Amino acid sequence: MIPRGKLIGMQVYNPNGTFVGTVQDIALPLGEGEMGIVVTTRTQTMETIPWSKISAVGDIIILKENIEIKAPPVEMATQQAFPSPQAPSAESKAGGALKSITGVFKRGGERPACPTCGKPLAYIEQYKRWYCYNCGKYV
Repeated sequence: MIPRGKLIGMQVYNPNGTFVGTVQDIALPLGEGEMGIVVTTRTQTMETIPWSKISAVGDIIILKENIEIKAPPVEMATQQAFPSPQAPSAESKAGGALKSITGVFKRGGERPACPTCGKPLAYIEQYKRWYCYNCGKYV
């Protein structure tokens, strides 16, 4: 038996070692069906993975077969989500782009995902950079 508290927050990987996502909850079927896990994928979508597709559970969860991760729904174009600076000023182009990006995410309440692990990034104002607490590095 594996307690629910141990599963929540575990990282899920395909058999080939690619990161799938992080367990958010347990999925219990109504009536007939199979128990599973609800995973927030690296693309910030929710997937339910049936328990029969899980190969091993230890420090991480390994699946029996690769699952294809669906792309998130396109709600707004990338160009609108990440506007570029209008003209270079005293601050660097990269710094201007970061301010534009942080403005978008601060207003929307959303944060970009880490390209390595898929967890939300934190913007560190002092260094004007995005940081992943899970990976322990700036991106």
